[in-house]
Amino acid sequence: MKKDKDTSENRRKFISWKYFVFIVVIIIGLTSFFIFKDKNLKPLTVDYKEIVAGFETEALVIRNEKTYKAPLSGELTILLNEGERAPYGEKIAYIENGEIKYNIYTEQPGIISYAYDGLEERLKFGKITPQVLSEYDQFERDYHQYVSGNKVQKGDKLYRNINNYEQYLLIEVDKERAEKFNQNEVVFVDHNQNNKDGKLIKSKIKKIYKHNNKYFLLVLLDKYLEMWNNTRWVNIKLIKNIYRGLAVPSSAVFKTTAGSQVLLYTFDHEVVLKDVEIVESTEDWTIVENLEIGDQVITNPQNANYGRNDN
Repeated sequence: MKKDKDTSENRRKFISWKYFVFIVVIIIGLTSFFIFKDKNLKPLTVDYKEIVAGFETEALVIRNEKTYKAPLSGELTILLNEGERAPYGEKIAYIENGEIKYNIYTEQPGIISYAYDGLEERLKFGKITPQVLSEYDQFERDYHQYVSGNKVQKGDKLYRNINNYEQYLLIEVDKERAEKFNQNEVVFVDHNQNNKDGKLIKSKIKKIYKHNNKYFLLVLLDKYLEMWNNTRWVNIKLIKNIYRGLAVPSSAVFKTTAGSQVLLYTFDHEVVLKDVEIVESTEDWTIVENLEIGDQVITNPQNANYGRNDN
């Protein structure tokens, strides 16, 4: 009997404890609900994050390349495959016209291409003229490519020799964006945003142009991309820098006469003002100093009445 009585007593204590915990949870939940319901505030926990300061854009590919013309008319036979590298003086093709056979040798080392788009002479580093900038968005390729057995005419473009150490991107930007960059500044190019391996191409701002109230960045890639041998327009992401630190939604940060600030929601259910130092900011996230992991920032401070006069 005593054992049954003890068991019953323990059960009553356990049930009472469950009710107590339940009531506490309800009270905390209701308190939080009414606090945030009344003010329509949205808190978020501060955490460590990586943000990329950059932008997606379309870029015009500019190569250091030279075209060579056919020395005579006839039938072409190609000996070196499209896109392969060749040293100076290598035999890459020949043209036959009756009993005449003319061998084609490289005049400089580089990547050999039997395709051309008609823009080789106009789009070169060192020849970025005001006319090129004026016609920036009007460049269209007139693409041709030779294969063995094609008939060629004397004086026609026959092949290209591409310097595989120099590849540039010309990018039009607005004034605000242009002013964030400096000549010779190191940047990064994400050339394949569907690729999740995180590989970026180290690059450099070679020159900044201003023409007719338009701004252009000329970016020199540290690595030559052969996949762009026969194209002119590419979609990329130009990355100014990658920052790591305590991040808050950009919507949480606002400017006052005292500087940049956020609103924190404390464990005492109070809203307090906090000064922060901005390290870097994107449209969605801002890296800041003077906060701690676990702080609760209010992501919509415009809905808070903190510091306002209700009258």
